Amino acid sequence: MKKMMMFIAALCVVSVAGALYASAAKVSAAASTPEYSLTVNGRVVEAKRAEQMAYEQKGTVMVPLRAAAEALGYKVSWLAEEKAVKVDESIQSAMVKEGSTEAKFTGKLKIINLTQNVQLPAAVQSIKGVMYVPVTFFEPFFNEIIVKEGSVSISAQSATIH
Repeated sequence: MKKMMMFIAALCVVSVAGALYASAAKVSAAASTPEYSLTVNGRVVEAKRAEQMAYEQKGTVMVPLRAAAEALGYKVSWLAEEKAVKVDESIQSAMVKEGSTEAKFTGKLKIINLTQNVQLPAAVQSIKGVMYVPVTFFEPFFNEIIVKEGSVSISAQSATIH
């Protein structure tokens, strides 16, 4: 009887320790992908849902593609046949696919060739219907990217010719 009580007590201790370990692992995983506030052209982009927050994954800041692109004034569309997202602005467009680390830019100017394939530091991801791209995706659109602890800023760069 005493051995049986010891066995039950040991089983309880192991069960509680296992639950605590699993809980700590979940907290650790959440802490390893910190969320970022997103500012575009000086305005904070409000996330409508928690899964629309910018976040960091393995050292790369990922931003919600549609929210960031539309805040910059770009047109975003889904290309069903290619299973890709197209981002369109006045001088160029870009196309990305989920799981790809490449963005295909197509220039619209005759004087300057802006057509290029750009390697992204992380794969494009779709989480609960929201497409995420590395924030550096927006650099070839001539945007300034600033990443600081807990915040990411994308600002359109402009030039004036006199």
